[in-house]
Amino acid sequence: MQRILIWFLAGFFSLSTVVQAMTFSSLSAQQYNNIKQAGLDKRQLVHSDIAPVLQQHQQNPLFRFTQAGQSAQGTAIWQIDIGSGPVKILAWSQMHGDESTATAALMDLLNFIAAEQNRSWREQWLSKVTLRLLPMVNPDGAAAHSRFNSMGIDINRDAKALQTPEGRVLMQVAKAFKPDFGLNLHDQNRFYTVGDSAKPATISLLAPAFNEAKDIDAARKKAMQLIGDMATLMSREMPGYLAKYDDTFSWRSFGDTFAGMGISTVLIESGGHPVDDTRQVARRLNTQLLIMSIESIGSGAYQQQPLSAYQAIPFNRDDGIKDLLLDNISLNVNGHKALIDIALDLDIDGNRRARIRDIGDLSIYAAYHKFDAGGLQYQAAKAYALTKPLTLDNAGYLALLREGYSHFSGDESLLTNNSDLPLLVNPQGLTGPTPARYRNATFLLANDQGVQVAVLNGQLLDLRSGKLLQPAAI
Repeated sequence: MQRILIWFLAGFFSLSTVVQAMTFSSLSAQQYNNIKQAGLDKRQLVHSDIAPVLQQHQQNPLFRFTQAGQSAQGTAIWQIDIGSGPVKILAWSQMHGDESTATAALMDLLNFIAAEQNRSWREQWLSKVTLRLLPMVNPDGAAAHSRFNSMGIDINRDAKALQTPEGRVLMQVAKAFKPDFGLNLHDQNRFYTVGDSAKPATISLLAPAFNEAKDIDAARKKAMQLIGDMATLMSREMPGYLAKYDDTFSWRSFGDTFAGMGISTVLIESGGHPVDDTRQVARRLNTQLLIMSIESIGSGAYQQQPLSAYQAIPFNRDDGIKDLLLDNISLNVNGHKALIDIALDLDIDGNRRARIRDIGDLSIYAAYHKFDAGGLQYQAAKAYALTKPLTLDNAGYLALLREGYSHFSGDESLLTNNSDLPLLVNPQGLTGPTPARYRNATFLLANDQGVQVAVLNGQLLDLRSGKLLQPAAI
């Protein structure tokens, strides 16, 4: 895609210069697939996932690698410098170890910059911009699938105290580099929606405040204007899925602290998207936003954005969307009948336990997945006691489920499981005669003909077909 970019006066730009520029912020699916780094389509990335990619790019003279420091457990934290221009951009990812979407996007960005077919694109900004990347600031937390570092400290609340080696590395890099712009890359709660809409906030943006009054100085204004350009891209690529992150001033956080240091800081939060549990949609959008940011900062195009473009972005709303909604379940408790919906939190974050999140009239909520349980009644979980050896195949297991057993209790060594269906032994936190919030999402759905669907740790097994159900997505 070609367009004319007018390079604005900014010390080294000339108002009279018109440049024919290649822009790639609107990547086609084929273009993105050509540069998308393989092997990173997973829920959690660890250092060993990206180490081979970094090693490969270390051979490229476009990229200048320096070990910025190391984690508390001794894993290297790398910085990668690209370009030689006077305008400096610092981007860092995964300071929360369990937030890895943007780390994958940074690997995609490296592939994009390195691609020979993009030579003319990168030559437009290499002498105007210096880009410094710090992928995976918290490798120890990544290895533990934890928000925190190995000392149990939230690095993003350590910008003032600087008690973590990782926090000290990030601050030292920022002070030495003196960036004009900072791109702070995170993952957000998948239950955020865009304002009062039913759409998940796949991307949330913020120009963080530098004081309690949320004043707008020159640096924060530039961040807001850059976000205005990002909003334009989102309206074209994914209309309706962009929100603004909570702008409450956070004194201890790096984004707010950097904003107070005069760095035009932009927070990019990756969120959920329908039928996308590994956040690959947000990953692609991150890559596009990073490419667009380089273009916009290098050309000065962001300066044409009015602040109203930033202000028009709706704030995200917490708990506006559920993982799975089971609608129209009949409930009969001591003769009191009701028709209820049950919302489940599924095991997509690696905790191995799905739970009931909410119960009642949930018609106001959207969901990533839905199942209409009309005509079916809630039936409590019931244990099959293991008192002697038992060998199960699919047919035998389905027969027990139809009898109303949802799980097994007792000596697990007595059970030989030859089935390929989800099976629970000694699960904890089960519900009783009525469903209960924050309890294990294991129960049965029955009608006059008996049990029809088993909900087993959030997985829906249709006993009529013997197959797992794929709930309809929004």
